[in-house]
This record gives sequence, structure tokens and C-alpha cells, in this order.
Amino acid sequence: MKMNIRQECFIICLFPLMLLLFSCSRKNPPRDEIPVIKDLLGRFERAVKEKNAPGIDSLMSAGSLELGYSSRRILSEIYPDSVKSTFYTFGKRSFAYTKDIASVDCFIMADSTDSGRPVEITLVKSHDMWLIKRFDLK
Repeated sequence: MKMNIRQECFIICLFPLMLLLFSCSRKNPPRDEIPVIKDLLGRFERAVKEKNAPGIDSLMSAGSLELGYSSRRILSEIYPDSVKSTFYTFGKRSFAYTKDIASVDCFIMADSTDSGRPVEITLVKSHDMWLIKRFDLK
């Protein structure tokens, strides 16, 4: 069966329109998740500064423990030499998120002039609550 030129043009024009409609139908994650994610990162940063292992554990998902992540592991990576190491902040943060997963790229900084050590923190949303799933030094 051979198509005429009108049919071919119609199909060629219809394809991009269908792609556009499909991409618009997927809903972007709500922007009200941004302050919730920032709040989690703030609580995590405070717990790290205080070396509060139970506080860190309370922010972690059950899946993180299955993957071998724990407050002890995170603290030992942030403070590799417990006598000399200092922690100032998770600086230069940038994050992206979907409906139920977020990725935070930042740097572990010892002071405001430190260039820092890069780290990626993966968050998951479980039962309407964001939790830490992974903490990976790069």
C-alpha cells in the first residue's frame, strides 16, 4: 500500500505533536518539595556537625542500611581523622528531584575557604517523607 504525499506529511507533522503531548502529560514534581528537601539537608548537616549518630540514623531510609550505609560510615568518611578533621558545611549544593527520588551534589567543606571533597547524596521519598538512601564520596 502506497501513501500519497498528504498522508506522509500528516504523519510527519503528527509525530512531533504526539511527542509534545506525551511529554506535557507527565507531571513535573511539585515545587513545594524543595523546602522539604532543604530542611532534610539542614537537619543532616546539624547532626553531622554534632557527630550525632542517632540523629543521622533517624534521617536514613531502611534501604540505606541494606546497602551498607550507616551513621558510623558517614561520620568516618566526613571525619577521616577524628582528631584533626573538621566539618563546616555541605557547600555548593545543587540538586535535582523527581516525584520520589532526589540527587544532591555538594562538597564537604572544612571551612568557608575550603574547596571541599565532592559527595553525592541520594534521597528517596517513602510514605511522604524524604530520607537519605546513599552517601557517596566521588
